[in-house]
Amino acid sequence: MSKKRQQNLDVGAQAPTQQPAQARQPSRAPAGLPWHPAWRVLASLLVAAHVLAVFVAPWDLATGAALPPGYLAPTDSLGRPMRPSTDEWQQPVITRSLRGFFNHYLNLLYLNHGYEFFAPDPAGTHRIDYHVTKPDGTVVEGKFPDLSAQWPRLLYHRHMMLAAQSEMINNQLVMMAERSGVRRPFSGQMFAEHLATLHGGQAHLDLKIHMLLSQKNVLEGIQLDDPSTFRVLGTIDGSPRPDGNAHSAAGQSGEAPITIPGGSR
Repeated sequence: MSKKRQQNLDVGAQAPTQQPAQARQPSRAPAGLPWHPAWRVLASLLVAAHVLAVFVAPWDLATGAALPPGYLAPTDSLGRPMRPSTDEWQQPVITRSLRGFFNHYLNLLYLNHGYEFFAPDPAGTHRIDYHVTKPDGTVVEGKFPDLSAQWPRLLYHRHMMLAAQSEMINNQLVMMAERSGVRRPFSGQMFAEHLATLHGGQAHLDLKIHMLLSQKNVLEGIQLDDPSTFRVLGTIDGSPRPDGNAHSAAGQSGEAPITIPGGSR
């Protein structure tokens, strides 16, 4: 064997064995994203639309109509400013359009409301004080809601909602009903008749609103339940029903009676 051939054999023994190009490439793990890109884009658009819908409801409620800049109200023959007509008010285009587009979706998911319950301008709460004078002169007094008398919390909450929904007994609505010929009893009247029938006497109700304390009230040390924080919105009287049934008014008004948890029917 010649010396040159021996060198070639030694070089071939030292050189690594060449592998196919496909074998030399490192193995790649399958992609960790299970969704197709098209599905990911669609899901992202749906999430963005939902967030926009949640934002639209309170945005639209907080954005009211406004008069044009520099608007001057017309005056009557006596020089008094007149109320602007409906056509002169400018509606916010963006909020109204988005609200209309998402209207059915907001109603379906019960998102069609605002968030002004507690901030930044919370309103007062309602309470009804009543006293029933029996034929023998004795008086039955009470109020609702009353945390000391209505327990558990759900029972208190139901009475609180009854007081809040009976604001319809103000004089303006009574006059409107008389003009339109509607004789359906208001909730306050139904409460008065119920209490009068239940206790067997003449009932008198005071619908009150409990106002929040102002900064001045707090500095003066006025308590939250001070009598001065209550304002009477309306009064109503009621007599016992002729049938003596304290639960018959709901059927007369076309509504089914609702049992209050913990109460008797």
